[in-house]
Amino acid sequence: MLLSQDLPGWSAQQLACPPGRPPDLASRLEKAKRAGVMCLLCPDRAQNWSVVLMLRTSDDTAHSGQLAFPGGSEDPQDAGDLRVTAQRECWEEVGVHVTDAAVLGALSPLYIPPSDFWVQPFVAWSAQTPEFRLQEKEVADVLIKPLQDFPQAGMRWPSHAVPVRGGCIHAPGWTCGEHVLWGATAMMMAELLAVCKGAGFGPSFAVSTQNEG
Repeated sequence: MLLSQDLPGWSAQQLACPPGRPPDLASRLEKAKRAGVMCLLCPDRAQNWSVVLMLRTSDDTAHSGQLAFPGGSEDPQDAGDLRVTAQRECWEEVGVHVTDAAVLGALSPLYIPPSDFWVQPFVAWSAQTPEFRLQEKEVADVLIKPLQDFPQAGMRWPSHAVPVRGGCIHAPGWTCGEHVLWGATAMMMAELLAVCKGAGFGPSFAVSTQNEG
């Protein structure tokens, strides 16, 4: 599976978009902080293609206690390359070294209003379930969620009550264990599901690896 330049973008992202999202105005994007995240695909114990999600620790940050892809803000050492940022953060947060050869490409970038970040997601794969080493200050847990357990590509995500800074809102989301995947990560996930479907990247690890040939 290689990502093409013809990505579904907003047509997929909107299926999991929270209400009241402001438009991605050029003025916002020019001043926003930059970040890279890694959508890592790997087999689970049942050999189903799955995605790696991390549970952020509960603190006072904008995305406290939420499910997310490994990733974070760019550093000067990344030399302006957000793919390097995503690879570095994946190593620092969950202890997985993603090689250049394992990166399949990039999804559509996304602006995140609550934290004022312009985020570039990348997709990578691993032939084996990784051994994780968590950065305990920022990461409470890691979930390996089969692609087949998410909404079908093109399906609008159902509404869930989700906690936000001591309150609660209703937003599109999907239950992952005891938690709900929602917000920007859900929007990225909706596009990832569409891309995987378009590439024939099925849920069976054994079949997929044979097709990779």
